Amino acid sequence: MKSGFNVIDSELHLMEPPDLWEKHLPEPFRSRTKFSHPSALGGAARVEYGNGVAYDANTSEIRGLMKRHTERRMASDPRLAFAARNCAPDVWLTDMDVEGIDVAVLMPTRMLGLLMVDGLDPEHALAMCRVYNDYAHEFTTAAPERFKFWAWLPKQDARLAAAEARRCMQELGAIGVAMTTHGVDDHLLLDDFYEPLWAELDRLGAPLGLHVSNSAQHDNIRVRYQGHPRTEVLMRSIAGVYYAMTSLEELIYGGVLERYPSIKPVIMETSVGWLPWLLWRMDEMWDTFGPDAGHSLTLRPSDYFRRQCYAVADCDEDLARYVVDYGLENNILFSTDYPHHDSPWPEGVNTFLGLEGLTDAVKRKIMWDNGAALYGIGVATTAAAG
Repeated sequence: MKSGFNVIDSELHLMEPPDLWEKHLPEPFRSRTKFSHPSALGGAARVEYGNGVAYDANTSEIRGLMKRHTERRMASDPRLAFAARNCAPDVWLTDMDVEGIDVAVLMPTRMLGLLMVDGLDPEHALAMCRVYNDYAHEFTTAAPERFKFWAWLPKQDARLAAAEARRCMQELGAIGVAMTTHGVDDHLLLDDFYEPLWAELDRLGAPLGLHVSNSAQHDNIRVRYQGHPRTEVLMRSIAGVYYAMTSLEELIYGGVLERYPSIKPVIMETSVGWLPWLLWRMDEMWDTFGPDAGHSLTLRPSDYFRRQCYAVADCDEDLARYVVDYGLENNILFSTDYPHHDSPWPEGVNTFLGLEGLTDAVKRKIMWDNGAALYGIGVATTAAAG
């Protein structure tokens, strides 16, 4: 709790041990997988999965920018550098108390990119996810009232993803399931390919986290800028929001949310200020072209978002007031992005509380009430008062 406000952080990150998969991948996948270890601060990595399939973070043009920023940020705040190298429940709880976070919904870091490769054996991808999900579950057992977790799903096979979602939510107590916003193997979220997953998530009533990734192969808008000077910040600023927007449009225009009203998509780490424009634009396009689209929707596009979607606000996002003015105060969640290089820890909560144009009632909704309703969290377990 901070200044009388309870806080749920909807995507506080774990820093998975670099050797997590080497130690725990089952055979035959362990023998097929060759790891080049990243730095302790989450630097570039390479993983070879066999048959010419590999994940290589060094191919990302923004890796240099992020590496430089990370080194500068960690040098200015040794505690964040310590956390990046020492991912343990006691460290996380201490820093949550300093920040004033009551409940953290844990999201991976290294897992965000490891499966963003085309042609990966779906069973191999599932094995990678199971190792991470078991690790995240074990982490939460240290303080189950304070720690919840997003289970990570393989995008390579929707049936395998549905089975893993069921295992994690029914057996491990995951609070929701998550994937990246980037596509794999040319599958879009509106394709029939994903129907088995959507049907299962709808049955489970599952929150669906959609988190930006820095790495992708074919589905990578950054390719346009690779090799051009002065484009690193440009790529960083545009790519995440592009994939957030396209993910929402695929789910809404594609009729996924029409068919599955119990799925609760959560758009992560791309701010929220763009939402009013996108929803206005989607409504306008549907009003104009919907009668000729060849399929129908019961609601206007923006109504699906209001009914069942969420987005996560940045701590310093003063544009959030306009999102509230647009009638979306029930659809906004909160995160500090701890312990990543761009996290404002330990001032994230204070920064958000200091934003002008938001009433205390709205801040309580964003920081606690909306997340508590979405995740089914009851009365807060109070963190150290700030």
